[in-house]
Amino acid sequence: MKDAILVVEPEGVAAEMVCSCCGGGDFSWVWLKTAAEALAKLERSRFSLLITELALSDSSGMDLVRRARTLDPDLAVIVTASAMDTPGVTVPEACQFLPKPLRPDLLAFHMGKALERRGMLIENRRQQALLEERVVEATADLMRANAELRKTRDYLENLLDTSLDTVITTDPGHTINYANRGAGETLGYLWFSLVGRQVSDIIEGGVTELGEIAALLANGPIRNREMRLVAANQRRIPVITSISRLADPEGRVLTTLFICKDITQQKELEEELKNLSIMDSLTGLHNQRHFFERLDMEMERALRQNYPISLLLFDVDNFKSYNDNHGHLEGDKVLVAAGRVVRECIRDHVDSGYRYGGDEFVVILPETDEIQARLVAERIRSVFEALRFDNCTLSVGLMTCHGTASSREFVRLADLMMYDAKRSGGNRVYVHDPGTGEMKLERSET
Repeated sequence: MKDAILVVEPEGVAAEMVCSCCGGGDFSWVWLKTAAEALAKLERSRFSLLITELALSDSSGMDLVRRARTLDPDLAVIVTASAMDTPGVTVPEACQFLPKPLRPDLLAFHMGKALERRGMLIENRRQQALLEERVVEATADLMRANAELRKTRDYLENLLDTSLDTVITTDPGHTINYANRGAGETLGYLWFSLVGRQVSDIIEGGVTELGEIAALLANGPIRNREMRLVAANQRRIPVITSISRLADPEGRVLTTLFICKDITQQKELEEELKNLSIMDSLTGLHNQRHFFERLDMEMERALRQNYPISLLLFDVDNFKSYNDNHGHLEGDKVLVAAGRVVRECIRDHVDSGYRYGGDEFVVILPETDEIQARLVAERIRSVFEALRFDNCTLSVGLMTCHGTASSREFVRLADLMMYDAKRSGGNRVYVHDPGTGEMKLERSET
């Protein structure tokens, strides 16, 4: 597109010379003589360059320039004048002044420079407008992104707060910097009061446990680690925990995430199932399988701590005939009573009673020598006899161990004593004597 040039020159000769410079293929031009004509033309048409004489018949060339720039701030301007017209004249910024008589080559040069400067100003303004537009767009995008981030953050926080699991994050110094509402409900704190506490304060084992966790995290995330949290009331809460770290590109830890699921009910159920598996449902005593597990443990402890351990093994005399005469339900009552007598005559949380099988029972007496064990055996025998289930009584075998006998040998010798007591008429206690092989303790006659 050709650049349009407006020439304002009252003198025909000067105008012809100027227009001859504008007559090339790159320009189109219009020649006018007065400022009024020029302003009227500028209001209707757009020009790239204004070449005006300083001294016009109806106005000053400088006044024309100022008014033309008001209409088009990007308009390039060249002002021409004879030497006598220039004293005291101030040329506006970005206007080129050329003295008359004009040299065509010099005029053509300054025309090119003026148009080039105009093009640069327009391009700079366009680029600035484009940049401003992009800044506006980028600002809008940033605001949208921030809004989306806030929305996502609120969604995640709400999601975490609806979780019943304990979710905690810590900084590199192991200080809690986030806790969800589930953490507060589980631990008995206001959830926000956990922020700022050391995570070791709420983990059983404290700093030691935290050190083990850190060592494991060096090899990657931890999954399904069983541990216990410490609640506000010091209650221990069993949890299964997944732990992971977030690090920066240089490997520096930024935060550690703990997700803990309360497994209290699961543990209680496991304990209940375990108790069911080791308990005799009829008598309420432990069963035979648990007896051998417990006996091995107690004998190992007795050997390690160098104290005696005693064993009572007894059965109910004449139980079969009682069961046949009175029926199984009544027979079960005899066994239940035997179990109750055992529980009443032994120490809670120290001694332990077991239904060995059928109408046979066994009692483990840790830290109990032979003399003490005789007293316990006689008490069980006499209390049961006083219940008077016809002629049902107890034959008791007693064995005390001070050394390294095996659990099987221990039971075998107590069993021998029980059968010797039964063959001797029953309702009595027989005690194994390592020297003579056995010793009988008769019941007192009443």
